[in-house]
Amino acid sequence: MLLALLYVGIFLIQLDVTVVNVALPTIRVDLVTSLAGQQWVVAAYMIALASLLLPCGALGDRIGHRRVVLTGLAVFGGASLACGLAPTIELLVAARAVQGIGAALLLPGTLAVITDLYVDSAARARAVGVWSGAGALALPSGPLLGGALVAGLGWRAVFLINLPIIAVGLPLAWRLVPRRQPHQEHPRTRLRISKDFVGPNIIAGLMNFVGLGTVLVLTLYLQEHLSQQAFRAGLELIPLFLPLAVLGPISGRITARYGPRLPMTIGLALGVAGSLCLLGVNDHSGYAAVVPVQLGLGIGMGFLTAAVVHAAIAALPKDRAGFASGVNNTSRQAVGALGIGVYGAVVGHAPGFVSGLHVLAWLGGGLWAVALGITWLTVQGRQSTGQMVRKMVERIR
Repeated sequence: MLLALLYVGIFLIQLDVTVVNVALPTIRVDLVTSLAGQQWVVAAYMIALASLLLPCGALGDRIGHRRVVLTGLAVFGGASLACGLAPTIELLVAARAVQGIGAALLLPGTLAVITDLYVDSAARARAVGVWSGAGALALPSGPLLGGALVAGLGWRAVFLINLPIIAVGLPLAWRLVPRRQPHQEHPRTRLRISKDFVGPNIIAGLMNFVGLGTVLVLTLYLQEHLSQQAFRAGLELIPLFLPLAVLGPISGRITARYGPRLPMTIGLALGVAGSLCLLGVNDHSGYAAVVPVQLGLGIGMGFLTAAVVHAAIAALPKDRAGFASGVNNTSRQAVGALGIGVYGAVVGHAPGFVSGLHVLAWLGGGLWAVALGITWLTVQGRQSTGQMVRKMVERIR
């Protein structure tokens, strides 16, 4: 039950990244705002989340992750209520920033509690796999759930839907999250940053740089180049998002058995192939041309996410789990936001949209190839490659 609660926490955080997008046109009309106001509704949440992940993770190591998770749930719930009742765009933006603070407390806190729960590295890897799958499931759910809520109940329901979940989750967290403060029970270990920690965090950043950037340009391709409606475009992105959710637990199990290097290698190789498939898109292509891109990146990130998170967390002592989680999530959020900016700028300044996609094919494939090299230089496998292959063949037989 505690794990389910932690998975709901990461789902809510990721859901609020995307669920508000489909409500922006209605918010603009109802609150009489401009394009800048709409952008700040999204940006206020993302800026607060990305900038506070690291200090909030370190805070949990110092005062206890139970306090941080409980505070995060309370702040997130209160801010969601304020968003749903906001009478002006200024108050809505302010409430979204506070919501981002609650999310910054929750995100590293949930992962650190999982680390506290599992002494065994393999069991922890499996739990992290489900955790990453729950977060990935929120990405396609956001536009679909948001569209249904806005159509049936109005834009305020996009925020108020969090309240019953928080109302159930907060008392459960009070009862279930362990009252442990490792730094008080044992002397804190000296923090030593090595390549085992730096490497996975660089890879995590490159993963989101290419992944989130590609999501942006594929959305633009479907809505602007192919003139699809927003809801249909969301459905047509399912081949990218669904493997992320389905393969998270599978990647966790592979990581538990063989170590993180194997699933990271598989994921990055598939991601390189997916990015290069953008070269197959031309001015007369339809939706089918981008399906291989989605499958390559979606399956690749599905294998990669849980493994790279586990590698980063496992590289530091357990009493630094909040700090490790904060660094990893900051790397993914901050570099991912940079990727969105770079990918948008490339297609915006290219002679044509398709020529911009071709540039991004080489950029994305090259960056993930670099990440593959970093994986083999910094991430340790439990067994040699030959041993892993022999064991997998034996299991298939």
